[in-house]
Amino acid sequence: MQIADMLYVDVDRCSGCGVCVDVCPNGAMSIQDGKACITQALCNQCEACADSCPEGAILSVAERSLVPDEQPADAVTDRLQGQPQSLAVRAAPALAATLIFIGRELVPRAANYVLDIVDRRMVDSGSRGLGDVARSSEQSRGSASGRRRRRRRGG
Repeated sequence: MQIADMLYVDVDRCSGCGVCVDVCPNGAMSIQDGKACITQALCNQCEACADSCPEGAILSVAERSLVPDEQPADAVTDRLQGQPQSLAVRAAPALAATLIFIGRELVPRAANYVLDIVDRRMVDSGSRGLGDVARSSEQSRGSASGRRRRRRRGG
């Protein structure tokens, strides 16, 4: 395996100005949905786009490549260039958005629902709810009015 620099676009920084598209000698840069996009199969990591970006949105990151050292990278990219993307690659953004929604919205609602049910069952069964436990502990400390009984030793 080999370590190679890969160029990526930071979409939060990218303004979609298109300067990188004009400078790229290989045509690997394009604008999609108002942001710069790099076609890694066409990119030769010359970093002309990164040097010309006024926002500093194109980053060079060192990554391990899945290509063995004895096999040239161009042979692999030529083989993969004409193939359609797998279902997992196309479904990943939708799956991520769904998991984020579940984590932010549904899990807290479910936890509140379960806690309400547990509290209702405790009250219905005659045992003290969580609020009653706090009040009874205050009474035992002597904050409530009432008599305290003392035991006398029999002598």
